[in-house]
Amino acid sequence: MRTSRALLDAVTAAVAIALLIGSPASAAISIDGDEVIIDSLTADYTLGRGAGGVSALTAAETYVAQFGGSGQAGEVRRQVDESANGMTRYPRLISITEPDGAEWPSEVESADGVYTMTAVAPDGLRGRQSFVFTYTVDGVVSVGDDRGPQEFVWAVNGSDGSPAIGEVRATLRVPADLVPTLTGASRCLIGPEGAAGPCDLELTPGQLGAVMVEASARDLSADETMTLVVEFAPGTFAATEEDGGTWLWWVAASTGAGALAVAYAVLRRRRNHVDDPHHRSVSPTMPSKPAGRDS
Repeated sequence: MRTSRALLDAVTAAVAIALLIGSPASAAISIDGDEVIIDSLTADYTLGRGAGGVSALTAAETYVAQFGGSGQAGEVRRQVDESANGMTRYPRLISITEPDGAEWPSEVESADGVYTMTAVAPDGLRGRQSFVFTYTVDGVVSVGDDRGPQEFVWAVNGSDGSPAIGEVRATLRVPADLVPTLTGASRCLIGPEGAAGPCDLELTPGQLGAVMVEASARDLSADETMTLVVEFAPGTFAATEEDGGTWLWWVAASTGAGALAVAYAVLRRRRNHVDDPHHRSVSPTMPSKPAGRDS
């Protein structure tokens, strides 16, 4: 039994690392200027099921940074990939504020498969500043083929160009209705992309029957990321509308390759319309409606 358990753990770790290699994450935070030190990132996440059973993440991430006196830096950007592990994601900015609720001027942009939320300081940034990015993302759980487990894989501080961070803390709230679907295979990984090792993870009871998944790390270098992997039972979540698989194959089986080609062309046209710069949202109060979430 001990040998089998060790083998299972090794396979689980290998699969998790393969997932990280196969789904590069954008920089969680990026700032222009050289005189910037990121002190900390505190992330609070809640995962639920939206309309149609699509996974829906609500995020509130607080970044604390030290800026030099030159005011060289004037923008702080948070980026989210619009697809990962075969799933289309639908990010939506709610607000960028200071901890006391005062709002930073903000912009959003969708380009090259990355959704960028930007806090703008026209007069530059100096001294200690805090930024709370609050946003939602639909389609964060990889659903697979409904025969195997479904996984929430989230690189908390990103990996592609993210700066060094003194401390990262993340809490994922799994509400009571999803707790029975947890498989017990939740884990935390930390390290350079493709070479991640385990880090401490704790599951604790929350309010109203929820479970809190908590992880933390210190002194992350620019090439390191802390990643949460939380596994759910097959069939827990549904795929997002544009995730290819199910409905495209049904069209092919029902009406032949010609209809599939038409459906694919429509899908490409819809995606190109979303990525067209003339149709990008520039205000957090006017986001594109995400699939699987009522507005």
